[in-house]
Amino acid sequence: MNNELLPDIVSFLQTIPSFNKLSSDTLKEIADTVKIIQLNAGKILNHDPDISYLYIIRNGIIEQNNPDGSLRSKLGNDDIFGFNQQPGDGSEHYSITAIENTLLYQFNYESLVKLINDYPHILSQLDLSLRTRLKATTTEADDSRHSFHQYMRPCDDVMSSKLVLVSVNDTIQSVAHQMRNITGISCAFIVAEDKTLIGLVTDKDITQRVVAEALDVQQPIGSVMTENPHTIYANELVMEAVQLMTKYNIQNIPVINKKQHVIGYITPKDLIQNSGVQSIYLVNKIRHASSLQQLISLSEQRNAAFKEIMESTSSSSLVAQILTTIYDAFNCRLIELAIENFGTPPCAFSWIVAGSHARNEVHLASDQDNALILDKNATKSDRIYFNHVAMTVCKGLSKLGYTLCKGRFMAATPKWCQNIKVWKEYYDSWSQKPEYESLLNLNVFIEIRHIYGDKSLFREIDAHRHQQITYNFPLTIALVRNALRTRPPLGIFQNLVLEKDGNNNNVLNIKKAAIGCIVDIARIYAVINDCRDINTSDRIKWLYQAKILNKATYQDLIGTYQYVTHLRYQHQQQSIENNVKIDNLLKPNLFGSFERQHLKDSFRIISNFQNILKMKYLK
Repeated sequence: MNNELLPDIVSFLQTIPSFNKLSSDTLKEIADTVKIIQLNAGKILNHDPDISYLYIIRNGIIEQNNPDGSLRSKLGNDDIFGFNQQPGDGSEHYSITAIENTLLYQFNYESLVKLINDYPHILSQLDLSLRTRLKATTTEADDSRHSFHQYMRPCDDVMSSKLVLVSVNDTIQSVAHQMRNITGISCAFIVAEDKTLIGLVTDKDITQRVVAEALDVQQPIGSVMTENPHTIYANELVMEAVQLMTKYNIQNIPVINKKQHVIGYITPKDLIQNSGVQSIYLVNKIRHASSLQQLISLSEQRNAAFKEIMESTSSSSLVAQILTTIYDAFNCRLIELAIENFGTPPCAFSWIVAGSHARNEVHLASDQDNALILDKNATKSDRIYFNHVAMTVCKGLSKLGYTLCKGRFMAATPKWCQNIKVWKEYYDSWSQKPEYESLLNLNVFIEIRHIYGDKSLFREIDAHRHQQITYNFPLTIALVRNALRTRPPLGIFQNLVLEKDGNNNNVLNIKKAAIGCIVDIARIYAVINDCRDINTSDRIKWLYQAKILNKATYQDLIGTYQYVTHLRYQHQQQSIENNVKIDNLLKPNLFGSFERQHLKDSFRIISNFQNILKMKYLK
């Protein structure tokens, strides 16, 4: 390397993310290995296929094309490429053409690795594997700032060790006596002779299942226990306990050791007192709020709970689950307050949620998608009652920050407040004639979840929904066509106008450009293969476990989904800190070169999956 050029190359590398975290001496060593390549417009980059290279574009524009000539990606100033030259990564065969005169810095990858071997996190960000790089990006904050946060403590740090262990044949009365005699005990654990857990019973169970039903207290406790309760290992993290509580709405989680013996248990009270878990505290407060005004004041704490989760190294799936639980709590409490106001419901009903709310994928910009399923004998006057309840609840949710659905897919709209017979007719029509309007309706209600009321109504409709959409080839074709209406952008962000925000800035709608595309892909695969899961991450994992996706494609899809959802949550966290509107609109001009590269790689993976669906179903 010409020594006169070294200072300029070092200065440039100091502006590139990851490289800018290296020491000056290391940067000088790296700069000394750089090969400078000038590509004139229209020229193809030639390189030794047996050697892995990393390239940085100093200035200019290049285009990557797949073997069939289709666009893989466009890259510009400061962008990095060449990672995927490793055989077996699935994308090493592409050509590189200069769109305009371009100056490249070329690094021998093997030599570069040796120079940064003392920087393991940076090494992972420059890894040949895309999935390794995406994971390194989403965990960077975890490793550097929050390894000792309360969420990251083991469960045995916060659990209660006071236990009531009983036999399945002990009487209800004797178990109740034991629970009464130990201060602070709210449950008893039923164990086998070898001390393994069989079930549990809580003080609330005894009230609802014994006293309310006037059962004989001399019956065995096994007759009223909850069998096979969710458990957690002592060395698992508090964040895992939080996820169990929020996902399944449970109050007592047994903590077990490797022998499956109960050694303690965790309650929301334990987490609040010992870990300061804001989200658990907030959900409990919501459930006891006595007015809409109290709920409005509590809604102001949602952002604080979100910030705490984001600062605790939580995964994006955990963030989504906790935000969903908070949404559910607000929704359910508003229904209860409406019933207190309008009187006892005249017939059975199920309040359901749809879309991202149903999938447990709520974010801070989520709007409302909900509906009411009424008993088959519901009268016109019954519907009037529920219209009043729904209007009150939907307006209340909007005051709590959950905006009204622009498409009016809400229980407050009479069309979505119907008896079970009408709902079955809806699904019959949507699935048999999946044309534009029908497909729009089905796209909203293709995933539904019960949150309040008579769950048997929901189960009946959900079974009918599943029957209508599964193994339905015409519907599959329609879903694929609809999914392909939105293709991820593969061009250069600076020259790509996807949308304009309120201030006329060029913005990238991460929901539309990436997250929604992956949701569609996972949904189509789920419908085709009779997958019962509705959460996107769960669907992708199920497809891998069912051997429908191989390990590489599974890791690509789940890694990409986690990365783009992490980006959205990061953006929304920054919006809170900057006191600006919370939305899905990212500003590409604020991205660093690595963020741009990771996004383009993510778009490419999404595009590849879309192309597979197109070739398979739209021949």
